[in-house]
Amino acid sequence: MKYLSTRFILLLLLTAFITHPAVGHSASVAADYNRSKGIYRQLKSGKTGRNEWLRLAGRFKKIYRRSRDRDQGPDSLFMLARVYHDMYRRFKNPLDLGESIAYYEDIITFYSNNRLADDALFSIGRIYLDDKKDPDSARRRFTQVLSLYSDGDMAPAAAGQLEKLRRNQDTPRGIQTAPTIEPGNMKIKKGEATLAVLHPLRYWSTKNYTRVVIETDRKVEYRDRMLPRTKTKPGRLFVDLIGCRMPPEFTDVVPIDDGLLRRARSGQFNRDTVRVVLDAVSISDYKIFSLDNPFRVVIDVKGEKKDTGNSNLARTAATNGSPDSLSLLRQLGLGVKKIVIDPGHGGRDPGARGRGGLKEKDITLKVAKKLAIKLRQELGCKVILTRNRDVFIPLEERTAIANTTGGDLFISIHVNAAPTKRARGIETYVLDLARSKESMQVAARENASTTKQLSDLQTILMDLMQHTKVNESVKLAEYVQESMVKGLGRKYKKVVNLGVKRAPFIVLIGAEMPAILAEISFISNPTEARRLRSKAYINSVCDQLTTGISRYVNDLNLAGLRQ
Repeated sequence: MKYLSTRFILLLLLTAFITHPAVGHSASVAADYNRSKGIYRQLKSGKTGRNEWLRLAGRFKKIYRRSRDRDQGPDSLFMLARVYHDMYRRFKNPLDLGESIAYYEDIITFYSNNRLADDALFSIGRIYLDDKKDPDSARRRFTQVLSLYSDGDMAPAAAGQLEKLRRNQDTPRGIQTAPTIEPGNMKIKKGEATLAVLHPLRYWSTKNYTRVVIETDRKVEYRDRMLPRTKTKPGRLFVDLIGCRMPPEFTDVVPIDDGLLRRARSGQFNRDTVRVVLDAVSISDYKIFSLDNPFRVVIDVKGEKKDTGNSNLARTAATNGSPDSLSLLRQLGLGVKKIVIDPGHGGRDPGARGRGGLKEKDITLKVAKKLAIKLRQELGCKVILTRNRDVFIPLEERTAIANTTGGDLFISIHVNAAPTKRARGIETYVLDLARSKESMQVAARENASTTKQLSDLQTILMDLMQHTKVNESVKLAEYVQESMVKGLGRKYKKVVNLGVKRAPFIVLIGAEMPAILAEISFISNPTEARRLRSKAYINSVCDQLTTGISRYVNDLNLAGLRQ
C-alpha cells in the first residue's frame, strides 16, 4: 500500500505538470533568468571580450520573448538595459548606450505600472547626467520620476539628484538673485546658518492689480494678515516668513506707488522671522499662495475698479443694429482688443525634449510668433508675447504680464510628452482641480513640480478661483480644441481628440481673463515629432488656433450685440 501510495502521488504530480504546462514553463524561464544573472555577475567581475557580453544579451532577449507577459518580462528588459550600459562603459561604443536607453524606455512604455518603471526612468536620467553629460535631459527624467512615480522607491533618489543639479546650475542672465554675501561682510550668529535667506522682492502692477512675489532660497512657513485702514494708519498686509533671515545689505523698502500699493517693506521681525509689509492705498481683496522649485510666496492684490461711465453707452451699442455697433463695443472694452500669447518654457527650461535635439521651448516660440501675426491679421487686435526670444521667465511672471498689460485673452502654448511613445493627440486645458491622474501628470510636468506639490496646491485652488473666468475659459478651450482637431484632421492622419480638460496649471493661476493652455502635439510620439519639425505643420497649427480663437471672439461679440 505504501508503494502504491507513492506511485499514486508521483502520478498526480506528473499529471499536474502535463495538465498545466505553464507551471513547468514558468519554472524553466525563471531558472534561465537566474543562470543568466549569474553569468552577468561573472562578466562584471572579470576581463572578457565584447562577444561574451553580446551572447549574454542574446540570452536575456530569448527570456523576454518567452516571458513578456510574466514577471521575467520587465526583469529581462531591465537586465538587457544594464548589460548594454556596462558594454558601453567597457567598450565605448555609443550604439550600446542607445540600446541601453531604448530598453529602459521599453519598460516605461510597456510596463508603466511595474515596480521597475521608476528605476528605468531614473537610470535614463543617470545616463544623461553621467555618460551623455546632458544635465537638462537628466533633470527632465528626474522630474518625471517625481511626477509619475512620487510614491516609488526612486523618488527620494530623484529628488536628491535634482537638488544637486540645482546647486550646480549657473545663475541665468537677466534673473534677479539675492546679493552675494561674503564671509567678511557679515557675521552669522549661531543658528542663523540654518535659516532661509530672503531674495529681492519682485512685483508687477497696474491701478487695479498688483502681483508681489517673495522668494527665499529654501522652503519656509509663512503667515499672512490684513490690517484694515484706520483714521491714522493706512491698510497694511503683512506676511511673516518663519525660519528666515534678511541679508544686511538688502533693500528694505521698495516703492510701488501704483495707486493700489504705496510700498513694500521688509525687516527682521525677530531672530528667525522676516516680516514683509505691503502698505496699501486701496485694497478690496487679496489672494496668497506658495509655489516650489524655487520656493516663493505669491500675493495677488486687487483694488476697487472705478465706473468708467460707459455702461449706458454699452447698453445703447448692444441694442443698436448698425454696422458700427461691433467697433463701438470694441472701443468700450466689450470686445477682444488685446491677446497675450505665452510660449511655454524657454531659456534654461527646455521643456519636453524629442529625439535629434527637438525642444519644446523652440517649438512653442515658433508657434507663438506665427500665431501673433495671424491673429493681428484676422482680428485686427493687439497681440503681446510673454517672451519673444529664448529666455527663462518664471510661471508667475507670465500671468502677471497678461494681467498688467490688460489682456482680454491668455493663450499658453505647450507641447505634450508621455512615457509611452504611443501617446498622441491634442488637448486643451483650463484652470481647475485635476479630474484624472493623467491631467495631474501633465500639470506636474509643465509646472516642473511633483504631483504631491500639486495636491497641496489644489487644497487652496478653490479659494484662488473665485474670481477666475472658468466658464469663459471653457468656451474658449472648446472652440480651440474643436478647430485644432477638425482642421488638422483634414490634412493629417490619426489626429486624436483628447478633449478639454482641467488641471492646476501655475501659469493660469490668477489670470483675470479667459485663459487656456493648449497642448498642440506629443513630442514623445515619433509621428507627431516629425510633424513638429515641419514648417507646414506649424503653420497649420497656427491656422487652426487662429480659427478657434476667432470663433470665440466673434461669438462673444454676437452675444454682446444680442444683450
